Amino acid sequence: MQDTSLLEFDTSAVAHNLRVLQRVVGPRCALCPIVKADAYGLGAKHLAPVLVKNGADMLAVYSAKQAEEILSAGVREKVLLVLMPVRVIEQSDELIRHAKRGLLHFVVHDAAQCAQLELAAHSLGVTLGVHLEIDTGMSRGGARPEVASALLRTLESATSLKLKGVFTHFANSRHSESMTRAQLEVFRAFVAHESEHIDKDCLLHVSSTYALMRHRDYHFDMVRFGLAWLGYGAEELEATEPLLSAGALRPVVRWSTTIVQTKRIPEGARVGYGSLFTAQRDSTIALLPVGYADGYPVPRSFSSNAQQPAAQQVAICIGSKDRKFAPVVGAVNMDQLTIDLTDLDPLSTRDWTGTEVELITPSCDAPNHLPRLAAISGLIPHEFLTRLHARIPRKPIQTARATMVEPTQHPIPFSLRSATV
Repeated sequence: MQDTSLLEFDTSAVAHNLRVLQRVVGPRCALCPIVKADAYGLGAKHLAPVLVKNGADMLAVYSAKQAEEILSAGVREKVLLVLMPVRVIEQSDELIRHAKRGLLHFVVHDAAQCAQLELAAHSLGVTLGVHLEIDTGMSRGGARPEVASALLRTLESATSLKLKGVFTHFANSRHSESMTRAQLEVFRAFVAHESEHIDKDCLLHVSSTYALMRHRDYHFDMVRFGLAWLGYGAEELEATEPLLSAGALRPVVRWSTTIVQTKRIPEGARVGYGSLFTAQRDSTIALLPVGYADGYPVPRSFSSNAQQPAAQQVAICIGSKDRKFAPVVGAVNMDQLTIDLTDLDPLSTRDWTGTEVELITPSCDAPNHLPRLAAISGLIPHEFLTRLHARIPRKPIQTARATMVEPTQHPIPFSLRSATV
């Protein structure tokens, strides 16, 4: 059976990105890639081992179930940080073994959840490492500073929980330096006020992808990042003097398909549902076997009675290196979309059937670069990636290794070196 598209991820680009990020944050700052939602939909079983092999000191997931999936992929030597407010821990042999080794950490969000987590740890006969999340303005998870102060004292007397980290999460680090800096100051004030209740080897961490690129003030003991290990973030960051320039990271993802039909249509012919595109000349239209059911985005800015501008584009691969770009025309269908090849073949002399087409390219300056395509469609890159359907085959590849940055031999912080809590 023929697959209609293929999703490739470049493991050498992942390795390059981790080396670049380690250079930016320095040798004494730990790296914690985020691999929640099955590594942003790409396949944690493939990518978690690659991240660990190339310098990840800790991996963060959202749920205990996701942590179990990472363990089943063979990643058993690193701390796994579970971000959600866990109250009950399933009797999983893999999870319990990892917890007993001091390598399964949970996040404390409020007093009730803290109490339930301690009961769960006690019933399993383990002492769990925990990180306290301070809500400095995100108003999502975590505890407000006044509540967090009481939680610190609760954790001091807990017999089955051990504080291993204190952190916060920024609400608008992509767009607003002032808001991010204000949250940072709230976090700093909390840590300074509660310093006698926070052990010296307790990890302080605040940075996501955008914050770690803003300023070294945000790095602390560890940085948590998702988009950055995938090679994205620098182009989208709104900052005057970012630590990383556009192009410093290598995009990991490539999504491709092939043309399954080509036809010639006359001037004035309309294309697709809603007749959103009208040919202004005799045109060559090609059909791709991919649509919104696969995760290809539907532009949200077009009304049903307006002609669609040529906004979304795909790359037509002619030979191994030559890429020509063609616009998506007409409506994106459930499992089909149409592109206009007229500028590539004005006289319609070529049979394009079977030609490879890149829906997402690893080229940062291309119109179908993932963040650019996501923005056109009213999405953020995270959402775009996780919408890609699981039925699309995932394939690891390795291109030529980057030479810009050499691997850094950095000392692992004490609290990450230790296998006991």
